[in-house]
Amino acid sequence: MTSHTRRVLELGVGLGLALTLVLTALADWHQRTAARVRADTIRLHILANSDTWDDQLLKLQVRDAVLAAIPEAVTRADTPQQAAAALQTALPALQNAADNALHRAHSAQTARLRLERFAFSARDYGAFALPGGEYTALRIELGAARGRNWFCVLYPALCLSGAQSDYPTKAENALVFGRYEVRFAFAELVGRMASPRGAAPAGACRSATAEGGS
Repeated sequence: MTSHTRRVLELGVGLGLALTLVLTALADWHQRTAARVRADTIRLHILANSDTWDDQLLKLQVRDAVLAAIPEAVTRADTPQQAAAALQTALPALQNAADNALHRAHSAQTARLRLERFAFSARDYGAFALPGGEYTALRIELGAARGRNWFCVLYPALCLSGAQSDYPTKAENALVFGRYEVRFAFAELVGRMASPRGAAPAGACRSATAEGGS
């Protein structure tokens, strides 16, 4: 084996080990950050009676009525625990809002509201994405609750206009809003490992700043 071949093999092994370390660190970061996102999020989950046009329209009418009745104590809460407590207190008013929406629509369906822990699959909303797992959620079941669902986030108030809509840490905001930021952070870390001085490529830093969400 020539010295050149040996150097190539050593470089390949070193890069493979470095990549393994980077991927392990990123996986750990994602797992820890996803757990924080789940703990800091309260979701809204509305299940329609069925998939008929009328039932789907009714679901949206109930949604609008309930969102309009969400108190500021929820949207302006400093912690998810405060928001959950405010929601629990507001449940009778929210139930009344849902019932009134059904009454105005001349519907015989009932609305059942619960604030509990529920399992959710990972979901991409376009403007943001949430990891899968258990979340605290305000769940509204209409009628038989067998139709298509409607999901959103009550805290932070991602589905309420004019309200605070970010997470308490940069890592959570990067995971939920800035999927590009994670990608460029990975490129920056690899660049630092490959650079003899440990400096990040300038292009990667500029891209992360320009495209990262918060």
